[in-house]
Amino acid sequence: MLVAVSGRGGVAGAGMQSYGRCGRHDAMTSTDPDRTEFWQLSLPADPAQLPALRQQVRRCLAGLPIPPQRQSETVLAVDEAAANAVQHAYDPDRPGWIELTIWTEPGALCIQVCDHGHWRDPAPGADPPSPGLGITLMHRLVDGVFIEHGSGGTRVLLRHLISTLGRDRPWPQRRPHWPRRRQ
Repeated sequence: MLVAVSGRGGVAGAGMQSYGRCGRHDAMTSTDPDRTEFWQLSLPADPAQLPALRQQVRRCLAGLPIPPQRQSETVLAVDEAAANAVQHAYDPDRPGWIELTIWTEPGALCIQVCDHGHWRDPAPGADPPSPGLGITLMHRLVDGVFIEHGSGGTRVLLRHLISTLGRDRPWPQRRPHWPRRRQ
């Protein structure tokens, strides 16, 4: 059963538009199996927007039964996905938008970061880009990372298990990290 949660949406920061729960004082709170909470944010693909994005995501996660360290890891994974969209999706002279959607499912937190850009080749004569660690870091910080590239942009889905038992119970051991491939 999907329950659309209304809350104090409105403007979340300069140039940001927020819908759903997680306004200035709200946090997502549901781990009820019959209820899904959601929150959506659209913001300019601008590095100056990333600190406000992190603050909004922290605010949303505050009410969920996720230990503080895991909340911080989730915020960092979202920041990496958004930073990749800012850096790689749009031409400098044609700025675009990033869409962030957060929702709860029974036992899980899902976060989707989307852009509507395209891959940009490096400028002629520029040094070849070195591979970043953003995607590797995302894989180490959350329980699932799914990335889809297409002509309409890139979609990154981050999935994080959440306890339905409450904050006072011990958090289960995290899965071991995948071994790195040898090159």
